[in-house]
Amino acid sequence: MPTLSLYQKIGLVFLSLSVGMCLPNPTQYQKTKLPLSSDPITPTPSLTSFPFPRTLPPHTKIQVLDTGISLLLLGFQSGNESYSFLWDTGSDISFYEGSDTSYSKEFQIGEKILEIRRGEGILPKGIQGLLGIDAFQGTCLFFDGTTLYWFSGDSPFCAHPDAYLGTGLKILSTKQKKLHSFVSFEYPKSFISYAHLDTGASLSILPKGEGDVFLGQKRVFRPGNTILNLEHWESNEPLTLLTKSGFREEYRKVQFLTGISLENFHLSGDKDKEEVWVIGLGVLRTRPLFWDFSRNRVGIIHQEN
Repeated sequence: MPTLSLYQKIGLVFLSLSVGMCLPNPTQYQKTKLPLSSDPITPTPSLTSFPFPRTLPPHTKIQVLDTGISLLLLGFQSGNESYSFLWDTGSDISFYEGSDTSYSKEFQIGEKILEIRRGEGILPKGIQGLLGIDAFQGTCLFFDGTTLYWFSGDSPFCAHPDAYLGTGLKILSTKQKKLHSFVSFEYPKSFISYAHLDTGASLSILPKGEGDVFLGQKRVFRPGNTILNLEHWESNEPLTLLTKSGFREEYRKVQFLTGISLENFHLSGDKDKEEVWVIGLGVLRTRPLFWDFSRNRVGIIHQEN
């Protein structure tokens, strides 16, 4: 089993830093991953398997290992080898770690066959590969905490998820930038903005509110061996994700980072502060999650706090 005790990753959207030399195709990778040298986050108890009200149409079922700081998708086969991939909706491209000379190779899970590129030395030791947002285009999925259910985009599950997930499904208020989804959130009270939805980010990045509990500092390593010391907080007020129906989904005692802004980086282009906020795994793992990449819809199953 991979050892991840010293690795956390925070995704910043569209920050094109000096990481091109280590990526399979630098022109398609538009954000940096920042590993944090610190103790792992305490894992949230796994959700129980979701009780679907009706039989699911054909799909691929993937077992998910929640390490506390990342989600690993298990059971991919290439030749006689089995691989696990870090699930990262914040990354544009998928790749596997390998020292072979191949540009790419095929991986199979169930009836799905994926052609994935090689990327040597990009991920921490013990992580075999990463599934980015490119792998899921034209499909939809449902994650219940232990299992990822993966459907083709023309599946009736994608078209009418409420028929299979029930009335607890709430479609979030989102916007798209290229392939990436941003959700409307409120935190602190009366401050409403958009945050990138990133399953590869162990912690969220949020604006600080009054009464937040200071938990210390995190050392964030940037490309080029430079370091940012960021403040680690626990929210005092509920973090609220807004839905298209006007329903407000609240998350309490959310752990997040502050201190990151686009001014930390020498960049040209968009200085929109919305690019900074991130809703990471610490939030996304606590509710069953529906994601329709073919129709740009993201939903959560409402659960009482």
